[in-house]
Amino acid sequence: MKSLAAALVLSTLLTGSARGGDEWPQWRGPSLNGTSDSTDLPVKWSETENVRWKAKLPSWSGSTPAVWGDRIFVASPSPAAEGAEAKNVKQMGGERKKEGVDLLLLCLSKRDGSLLWQYKLAGANYQIGKQNMSSPSPITDGRLVWWSTGVGMITALTVEGKEVWQADLQKTYGKFGLNWGYASSPLLYEGMLIVPVLHGMTTKQPSYLVAFDAGTGKVVWREERPTDAQNEGPDAYTTPIPMKVGDHMEIIVVGGDYFTGHDPKTGKEIWRCGGLNPTGDKFYRAVCSPAIVGDMIFACIKKGPFVACRGGGKGLVTATNVAWTMAKGCDVPTPVSDGKLLYVLNDGGLLGCYEPQTGKAIYEGQRVGKGTYDSSPLLADGKIYLTNEKAHTTVVAAGPEFKVLSENALDDDYTLSSIAISGKELFIRTSSSLYCIGRK
Repeated sequence: MKSLAAALVLSTLLTGSARGGDEWPQWRGPSLNGTSDSTDLPVKWSETENVRWKAKLPSWSGSTPAVWGDRIFVASPSPAAEGAEAKNVKQMGGERKKEGVDLLLLCLSKRDGSLLWQYKLAGANYQIGKQNMSSPSPITDGRLVWWSTGVGMITALTVEGKEVWQADLQKTYGKFGLNWGYASSPLLYEGMLIVPVLHGMTTKQPSYLVAFDAGTGKVVWREERPTDAQNEGPDAYTTPIPMKVGDHMEIIVVGGDYFTGHDPKTGKEIWRCGGLNPTGDKFYRAVCSPAIVGDMIFACIKKGPFVACRGGGKGLVTATNVAWTMAKGCDVPTPVSDGKLLYVLNDGGLLGCYEPQTGKAIYEGQRVGKGTYDSSPLLADGKIYLTNEKAHTTVVAAGPEFKVLSENALDDDYTLSSIAISGKELFIRTSSSLYCIGRK
């Protein structure tokens, strides 16, 4: 099966333009770069302004919604219940809200947020640090929806909720060994579901990429991805991104101290580029996924450096392909670009704007808000949307001048998800609700 979403992504990569419209098929959107061509989007909202509807969710999650047609797919733990609360196996960053032991995939109506159906993995959830086992984002092409979980269960369902196939990564390839639990979202590309498992902190099992036939669940290829990173260094929570390199496509992966480019037909590594961990720090796990602008790839692990790498080549290309670096990096949010400028948000709410090819700072260190930022920036309609853990979204103008357009607050205390777009509406997932934001 060659999915509609995969064809849309490939068309975007070949033409260089973001295709937004009505669909947000996977994390970071139809062009996998956090942009959309939607226009007339809302700039201001609150609990009482420009909220089309608000749907209560069972619990909190870092998962971003996927939207296709009149359906929205949302992953979540079940609600907390006495005697059936998810175990917290390792605490980090303060107390989290209680949650249930089951994992749920919800299908909501885009029209009013009502529940159309839900699918359950019983007893699979637990809490670890700042996440739980619902963190990977669902993917859809309008016919099927693919749901990956932090426990390694991958399920393909019809958009009506009927199971098509299921795979168990840990049962087949060994237990995950990440310090803070598995959280990578898969990539839907050319009829394949490509899943990264980059780990090493608590296992001697190799890291790998595995590609499933998206329609049948048959393994197309599996390729190990070696690294010389140590301790927590091999752990990555990143999503692969496709990139056009010359006359062919490659799958770009960041983690284990390296950028790597892979043949999408076989998964085999074509090249790798270092520079992400020049001091050899043993705890430089990767969260920020690669951002691609033209022939350049951008990423950062931990707090820096931020590295610009040219795609392509053969073998180890660190000496030739690192184009520029800067000390000020980003840990969790993935950068975004309009194709002209690159916008980098760090976890503390500071935004920088740079020329992608040279690294020249247009502006940097501009504060967009207080608190911690885990969600990745969204760029559409000449605006950049930046949301912190308190569901406070600052909207700034895209372009060389830093200009705040609005500040928008919702009632929440722990928001991790990135914003999704469909048509002229924004979908913001907080710890308790999914909001449909649109001009009234």
